[in-house]
Amino acid sequence: MVIGSGAGGAMVARTLARAGLDVVVLEEGRRWTVEEFRTTHPIDRYAGLYRGAGATVALGRPSVVLPIGRAVGGTTVVNSGTCYRPPEAVQRRWRDEFGLAVADSDRLSAHLDDVERTLRVAPVPLEIMGRNGHLLLGGAAALGWQAAPIPRNAPGCEGCCQCAIGCPRNAKFGVHLNALPEACAAGARIISHARVERVLHRHGRARGVRARRPDGTALDVIADTVVVAAGATETPNLLRRSGLGAHPRLGHNLALHPATVLAGRFEDDVVAWHGVLQSAAVHELHESHGVLIEATSTPPGMGSMVFPGYGAELLGWLDRAPRVATFGAMVADRGVGSVSSVRGETVIRYPIDRGDVAKLMTAMEAMGRLLFAAGAVEVLAGLPEAKTVASLPALQDALRRTSPRSLHLAAFHPTGTAAAGVDDQLCPVDQTGRLRGADGVWVADASILPSCPEVNPQVSIMALALGVADEVLDAR
Repeated sequence: MVIGSGAGGAMVARTLARAGLDVVVLEEGRRWTVEEFRTTHPIDRYAGLYRGAGATVALGRPSVVLPIGRAVGGTTVVNSGTCYRPPEAVQRRWRDEFGLAVADSDRLSAHLDDVERTLRVAPVPLEIMGRNGHLLLGGAAALGWQAAPIPRNAPGCEGCCQCAIGCPRNAKFGVHLNALPEACAAGARIISHARVERVLHRHGRARGVRARRPDGTALDVIADTVVVAAGATETPNLLRRSGLGAHPRLGHNLALHPATVLAGRFEDDVVAWHGVLQSAAVHELHESHGVLIEATSTPPGMGSMVFPGYGAELLGWLDRAPRVATFGAMVADRGVGSVSSVRGETVIRYPIDRGDVAKLMTAMEAMGRLLFAAGAVEVLAGLPEAKTVASLPALQDALRRTSPRSLHLAAFHPTGTAAAGVDDQLCPVDQTGRLRGADGVWVADASILPSCPEVNPQVSIMALALGVADEVLDAR
């Protein structure tokens, strides 16, 4: 029994089905077809593909917008397709500090290879990158900074920039196009529109799950092994509802990999939404500061937060949108957040760490340097002290005067809320992926990552899930 059909659940389902087990996958969301992606209005796609119509927020000062996918295929249906391996330093931390057996060097390397083959990962071709990405690479070259096209799972990409609302060409190779069909070919069954209410257990042993259909009817699935892969924001509350949430650290240690954005206006057209949504990255500050900068853009209707003002001022900027390039930066953060439940609703809290605020300020200055080096005539800083700036010194001055509360933050990579490791005081899940205090219950999603992966986490989640699946088989 696998709960969730995203990056982790899909790989577990495929592995167990290929081993001959009778596998059922329950998914709260629905299955979308490529025809629906072609014909459904983008706003309706956005509302239907994301939990809470994309309005999830982590509460804090500042609050953090946190869109979470909900569909057969999970967030892999709506992410940007960026596919980085976890950095070597992160892999060592997981092994040495947390004793994560599923991050063993040889095993993890083999699983990473498997994931990249499954997803058909390759760097973004320059000819479809779009000018937004080329400007990032050009700015980096002018500064002498390390940068490169991003590796992605999009072998048929033509640069339509619709990754975040479902690819209308099935070019982005999410798990709904590979691991899940492969699991079904091996005998697995997927039941969509099924929200799991709780894991059933007796005398400390898994007995199955109870789910609820949209019409209110209950669905019980009997199984002696349950793999929870509902995602970092949902897995803790599911385990608590099930009476399996006794560990004091369950729901804590939430890292978000928070992101901020900076835009630049150029003299000529950029049309940032023509090309790959997330196309090129600057690695110069990644190892030293935990800052990963990526050329990333969405159409103005979805990404207009970057534009200053309201009313006529905002309309004026929308008219100038074709000449605007947008860069985003994510910072490796400490796991200071938490997930809880209030009257049955998930509540996410994220009191951002001061050190991570400093990283975000460093990231904004670095993006400003890149934009000016690429030829921007002004930078849209999005700060109360300076909506736009015409020089790097002006940006630096505005950042010095900026309160963390005024930052506009988003995040797309929640992890760590059921951290896996050898320390039974710190980690609700053991080093193999087994939930402590319950036989037959495993966790195989982003929640087991014990620290921020420091890159887009899809590949990390899928590789660790393969390790958990192996442990499930070994335990039978």
